[in-house]
Amino acid sequence: MAYIRDEKNMVIGSEGGNDFASTTVAFAHGLETPAFSWIDPDMNKNKDSEYYVGRYYSKTGGVPEIFAKQVPVKEKYKKVFLDSEYSIPLFRLVYNDSVITSYHWLWGTFKIQDEVNNRMMREILYNIPPMYHIDRNEWDKYKTQIKEHNDVWSEFNKKAIKKEMTDFKLLSEDKLVQMSQFGDDLKVVANFSDKEFKYENDNVKPHSLIIYDKSEKTVYQP
Repeated sequence: MAYIRDEKNMVIGSEGGNDFASTTVAFAHGLETPAFSWIDPDMNKNKDSEYYVGRYYSKTGGVPEIFAKQVPVKEKYKKVFLDSEYSIPLFRLVYNDSVITSYHWLWGTFKIQDEVNNRMMREILYNIPPMYHIDRNEWDKYKTQIKEHNDVWSEFNKKAIKKEMTDFKLLSEDKLVQMSQFGDDLKVVANFSDKEFKYENDNVKPHSLIIYDKSEKTVYQP
């Protein structure tokens, strides 16, 4: 991999991430949300199922439905792959400033019904790049959300990507209020719960977050 990177001047990435490859890869694809549709026929074979993720085919010649079709996810898989209660950014705590982690390409930001806002919040809390599959139709559908989210995420990422993730805490008993810190003075408090949470002198509204950048604060609710 190092030969391809150094001699051929190509960007190297992996599906998944590990310590062995961390000095060589620029990104670890699928580490944040792995490919899991293969484990359930309702997601990968049963085309009549509401959970069917779609085909690698597009009737319009644009984004294939496997990327564009928004689907729900069964509760048992939500618990394992999506639930904030069980999510801890262990890889980011070590490699935030050296390896970019992302969703698997089948599970972009808008792919999962009722999880888009949570994922947008986590993209800031964990410093994860959003993933979009864009053609004219998808752009018309999501351009407002993309623009509003990018205004916040990109400004945050410009600073966070240059720092180590130095701390992560679960602030509430239900584990749905979480704090991440980058370097000495960049911090995010995210409230994934349905209840307001008191953090120091601030009230963090349900399903929103606050970015603390030195003396400045940014309140964001996707």
